[in-house]
Amino acid sequence: MAKATTTIKQVLNYQTEHGAWFAANQALFNRVTAFYYGVIQAHEKVLDLSNKDALTALEKLTHATQSHPTPAMPLEDILEDIPALFRRAAINAALGSARSFYSHLTKWRKRKEKAEAKGKKFHERPPVAPHTWNKSMTLYAGMWKERAKNNIVIKVWTGTCWSWIKVRITGRELPGDAEMGSPSLIRHGNQWWLHTPVERQFKSPGTIEKQVATNVQTKMCAVDLNINENIAVCTIQTVEGTILATQFIHGGRRISGFRKRAPFRRMEDSSTGAGGRELIPLRATDLPGEET
Repeated sequence: MAKATTTIKQVLNYQTEHGAWFAANQALFNRVTAFYYGVIQAHEKVLDLSNKDALTALEKLTHATQSHPTPAMPLEDILEDIPALFRRAAINAALGSARSFYSHLTKWRKRKEKAEAKGKKFHERPPVAPHTWNKSMTLYAGMWKERAKNNIVIKVWTGTCWSWIKVRITGRELPGDAEMGSPSLIRHGNQWWLHTPVERQFKSPGTIEKQVATNVQTKMCAVDLNINENIAVCTIQTVEGTILATQFIHGGRRISGFRKRAPFRRMEDSSTGAGGRELIPLRATDLPGEET
């Protein structure tokens, strides 16, 4: 089975104050994401774990439970009673950014070591860790409910408390034969949208060789380039190789070797007298005449 994924983008219609709530919710999400990025920097070995194990390790370091009442870096310093699914969405966002940064940093170090081993100077600057955050929040199941064709109920931080709000949805409908992923709350200018990834599975058509072998009615277009006096020769063929039609695209001699004979003009720097050559832009009238 093969699968295809696309994103359904829908506009949210809401009351004026809800827009401010969405903004406050995203601001808190980015604060929590930045917090967890700092935790990852302080405990880089969590990046050696799978995403699931890394999430568990980061929660133990930051979230107080009966078995771990005093976490090393408590998330409560930012805000108390942050929903677990909100927290986990921020952890996964921080993990994604951290893995990307450290991957680029590792590659940069290898390039630097390679250059220094050859005695070459290395001027490439190292990648810089993110210092500002503008992540869009992913709404895991539990942060939204009662999704219907034209509306959805979302749990957001209003700036003072957590609240469930019902908003209307307009735009393309979700396909009924596809699996829905976790939606994201996205800001486009002053308007908030809901982006929902959907995945549809379908039977794989197989390789080209298999498709051609199993369908004798298949016709192919074969193209040969730079054939003597032609720019290209196109043929329509059957699976067995029988040629049904041919199209010649002429003009090969007019451009043959033209790149080697491209006209240059001499340029001289008036201040230094240093000379150089500049390629003249190609015009239709610059093409050499047809050879006979």
